[in-house]
Amino acid sequence: MKGVKLHVRVLALALLLIGAASTAWQIFVLNIPVSSDTTEPVWVIDTKLTFNARDNTPVKVQMYVPPSWSKFITLNESFISKNYGVNTDIVNDNRQAVWSARRAEGQQQLFYRLMLTKRSNSRFAESEAGPLFRESPDLQGVEKVAVEALLKPIREHSADIETFIREAIKLINEPSNDNARLLLGNNYTQNNKSMVLELLLSSAHIPVERVRTLRLISGVAQTPELWMRSYNGKRWLYFNPETGAQGLPNDRVVWWTGNDPIAKVEGGRHLKVEITANQKVMNSITLAQSIAESKENKFWALSLYDLPLQSQQTFEIILMIPIGVMLILVLRNIVGLETLGTFTPVLIGLAFRETQVLWGIILFTLITALGLSIRSYLEHLHLQLLSRLSVVLTFVVIIMALISVLGHRLGLDRGLSIALFPMVILTMSIERMSIVWEERGGLHAGKVGIGTLIAATLSHLMMTYPAWTYFVFTFPGMLLIFISFMLVLGHYRGYRLTELFRFNAMIKGRQ
Repeated sequence: MKGVKLHVRVLALALLLIGAASTAWQIFVLNIPVSSDTTEPVWVIDTKLTFNARDNTPVKVQMYVPPSWSKFITLNESFISKNYGVNTDIVNDNRQAVWSARRAEGQQQLFYRLMLTKRSNSRFAESEAGPLFRESPDLQGVEKVAVEALLKPIREHSADIETFIREAIKLINEPSNDNARLLLGNNYTQNNKSMVLELLLSSAHIPVERVRTLRLISGVAQTPELWMRSYNGKRWLYFNPETGAQGLPNDRVVWWTGNDPIAKVEGGRHLKVEITANQKVMNSITLAQSIAESKENKFWALSLYDLPLQSQQTFEIILMIPIGVMLILVLRNIVGLETLGTFTPVLIGLAFRETQVLWGIILFTLITALGLSIRSYLEHLHLQLLSRLSVVLTFVVIIMALISVLGHRLGLDRGLSIALFPMVILTMSIERMSIVWEERGGLHAGKVGIGTLIAATLSHLMMTYPAWTYFVFTFPGMLLIFISFMLVLGHYRGYRLTELFRFNAMIKGRQ
């Protein structure tokens, strides 16, 4: 016996750990929310391209779109156009959308929509390594002298690539620095500053490239901002060429790298690009599912959310049955509540989903009372068990039909849902109630009937609690945790709560 108990405890512990590990993995690794009401912000970026096509000539439009290694996870992207073919190409580290048409004339409009979430993209840190060395340009005369004069203090005040680049940006933006002003040629535009920065860094054999970023801000038309980046041997370092700030802010999306414009057109003119971003809210479980689909996560293929919607609704009910079963186990083994059968209250509790609790209790009591009257009459006919059950079942169907018709006539539509009560369960309940009545009296039968209704009501409340329904359906590993508790309760041999009250008078009498 001790060996069996140990076996049960080990098995219960193993199931508990497996269920808890499965649930924790879904929460912390797959980022599945623990509540159905949790929402998260998502960003929708709309890009509109307008241009005038030359009369009846082939048109080809190329536009950079955010790469797959962008900082945030792409949920969906759409290319909207009329009479245009669309393809995406990989150009160096960039992605490029290409619209093409055999003939076009007049004003043309093309649209690109991107939906993304600020959840961190694991591929962002794993983007391809960049170059670590760059040939210095061949400088002559005054430019060479100015570059060397700028590099000397930069080397003295820096310790690595990061501090070197920040010192270079700092000197270029100093209006009092004559050498920087000479290289800039009194042109302090952001584009010209980035060119001088590239010149300085390449002279120090440090590769650097331009990167365009978009700021996530709602309802404001904008153009991508210029940033610089360099590879230090481990990761990419991003810098603001105006302030020298290092690291991309959390509201910036990398759009493309290099010196090319965002878009260009062949066979058209007056190309204009408008970009706007808007923040929306998405349910977190829908968001997690969308991310899994975009990543083609095979683990989500094993999720119940992958089932058809009708099947999902069915399993939402089925998966709640173990909760009702565990409640009945506690009520019978720990509390000591007597019911008709072991799991009959769970089935009655399921029927309460349509009738609601109050109407369900009334209808169950009415049908059971009428059924007991019929069962009592049949007892005098000395019928066999099978015949008696068949007659009772038929009368139960007739009673259910009559109550539904009368309820409809009286405007009580709840009476129509009585058909959802399992006829066989009601018939067996009537039979068991009558046996209890015969063996232990009407008072005890009433006590068992009340206990059944109490257990059914509690089961219904637990099985229809929305938070529980969502949690068990989303994290089916909880079923293993329930089994572990059921195994432990299966070896409980202690007093029940009702027994403590029953023996309390005897204990007081002895004292």
